[in-house]
Amino acid sequence: MASSAIRFKAELLSTFVSKQVGAAGLGVKAGKRPLLVSMQGPQGSGKSTLAAEMVKVLADEHGLKCAVASMDDFYLTYAGLKAVAAANPSNALLSGRGPPGTHDLPLLSATLARLRDGPAPSPSDPVPIPTFDKSQNEGYGERSAATDDITAPIDVFVLEGWSLGFAPVDAETLCERWTDGRVASRHPVESLQTLDANLAETERATGDKFDCHIAIRPISYDYVYDWRLQAEHNMKAKNGGKGMSDDAVRAFVDRYMPVYEVFGEGLPERQALVLTFDKNREVVDPSVDAVEG
Repeated sequence: MASSAIRFKAELLSTFVSKQVGAAGLGVKAGKRPLLVSMQGPQGSGKSTLAAEMVKVLADEHGLKCAVASMDDFYLTYAGLKAVAAANPSNALLSGRGPPGTHDLPLLSATLARLRDGPAPSPSDPVPIPTFDKSQNEGYGERSAATDDITAPIDVFVLEGWSLGFAPVDAETLCERWTDGRVASRHPVESLQTLDANLAETERATGDKFDCHIAIRPISYDYVYDWRLQAEHNMKAKNGGKGMSDDAVRAFVDRYMPVYEVFGEGLPERQALVLTFDKNREVVDPSVDAVEG
């Protein structure tokens, strides 16, 4: 994404977030807790880059200090991931980290509760944010010993993730989308029903901690294949060709696609801003309004 395009999108997000801070009377100047924001965007959509730029815009244009963390860093430990896989031997979607059900929800809930209920972070009493090393255990991953601490009061906390905020669906809708899903239909319907239950559990554990939501939605989730291939090609061009083959990248995305196909239209029940992207990651309608999830 060109820098001007990133800035434009970051300004849309920052305006929304700033209004939420003001409307709720939150933030450092008000002597209150930070606004807690969930942010969802598919792989390759540029959500991490966009979130980083939003931090700059919030500081430069709104005078707000923002911290960002990734849902990826709240994965279960290696032992926990192996236990989930062992408990779901017929569910290939839970064979490793990624889908709902592979995150440490008690740790995530406790972290969000600390940010919401205090005490405010300080150098002597920081809020530790876990980090996850995806390179460990032959790519299976492991939680790192080091944490990325928040050591000072903040106005905004953003947690971003590829399926964060997706909502469970009713049984009839699930079966319809599973049947129609090009990739989802390759898996037993029971596998998607398990993920549905995991999404509901995630929302029960964390939903009441967030104040609002940001969603990045492609016109078609098929774009994720192109975006992930572009990212892999760019990386290989810089490192001498080290990385996944195109077929391996497509297989990688296939593991996430059932969740997009069945649950990708859902929004949590909190104020949300939705940015719809075209294939070039351009916002389809610049005048995006906040909607009720």
